Amino acid sequence: MDTIPPGQVTSVSVENLPGGAIVSYIIPEDEDLLYVKAIYRLDDGRIMEQKASAYSTALEIVGIGKGNPQTIQLITGDRSKNESAPLDVEIYPLDSPIYDILKSINIMNDFGGITLQWENPLEADIIISIDTLDMDNKYHTTETIYTSSIVGKGSIRGLPPVERIFAVSITDPWNNTTDTISGLFLPIYEEQLDRTRFSRWNPPGIPYMSLGGGWEIEKIWDGLGGNTGLGFSWPTTSKMGDSWTMNLGVTAKLSRFKIHQRMTSAQVYTGANIKSFDLYGSPHPNVNENEETWIYLGSYESFKPSGLPHGQVSDEDNAYALAGEEYMVDISMPPVRYLRFKINKTWGGANYMQLMEVEFFGQPKEN
Repeated sequence: MDTIPPGQVTSVSVENLPGGAIVSYIIPEDEDLLYVKAIYRLDDGRIMEQKASAYSTALEIVGIGKGNPQTIQLITGDRSKNESAPLDVEIYPLDSPIYDILKSINIMNDFGGITLQWENPLEADIIISIDTLDMDNKYHTTETIYTSSIVGKGSIRGLPPVERIFAVSITDPWNNTTDTISGLFLPIYEEQLDRTRFSRWNPPGIPYMSLGGGWEIEKIWDGLGGNTGLGFSWPTTSKMGDSWTMNLGVTAKLSRFKIHQRMTSAQVYTGANIKSFDLYGSPHPNVNENEETWIYLGSYESFKPSGLPHGQVSDEDNAYALAGEEYMVDISMPPVRYLRFKINKTWGGANYMQLMEVEFFGQPKEN
């Protein structure tokens, strides 16, 4: 084991980035060189290290909040645990993306709460915290959104139509946090639609299909949720792209709806459970198989919290599915009475679909 430290890196250049920088260099000629590391500070004073192997000619500085210049140290190390003298390098990082994302946030009144929209062009991993001022005059976190979407949207629902203050802040993975923006908002009244008014209904060109043996559409509004033996199932001869329809029994401006999937251990997030679908609506029955006769309400994708591969399910997945998976309807959509679900994909790749229960929320209109 030698005691001779490796040489320093040379020809250093810096590309300043939001929240950090990329530092490029030429490594020294040293046969047992193992790594190059950078030592720098985060906004809260923590000392950080980033390492790159001897085969790399650059390393990335990450986690800086506000774009203040600082001097970092570049150090080389070898397999004998010798390290070079530090080389001081000036970097001028830009502000973390969280600050521009906060500026882009738009908060709007929505059914049972608020809806937020934001832009995240760098696809940064962020955490959006939404707090409300409750009756005890204290802020409580109502919702936490983890996202890296380029164009993001999130909602808080289920609150009474009473004015309240909502406050929003954004944090990145290194605990850099923005200031809080807040305002007074009034959740729009919503209620759960009366399932006893739902009924089977089919327009021209969209025939009713069922597996039979009790697997009829009426099972999905019997109020028993996803933990029952029977729901609604298409016959196995059906195919993706087919539709099923229903009558809400009342014209309503929809705010959200829930779908309960089949919850047996062999079926949850697999089999014929619905993975993606399009939703259409109409205020009148004068529609048919032509999608242009309907109002397009949105495309939806079922969510598996764990992200585990097909066939693997976590406790979190089971709890999320059992509660009923919730889907939002854009507040700009008009009131409808008749619904059409066009099924595009199932979790297990089955060519037919199954579900156990549906629930709808919104504002019923006088018929």
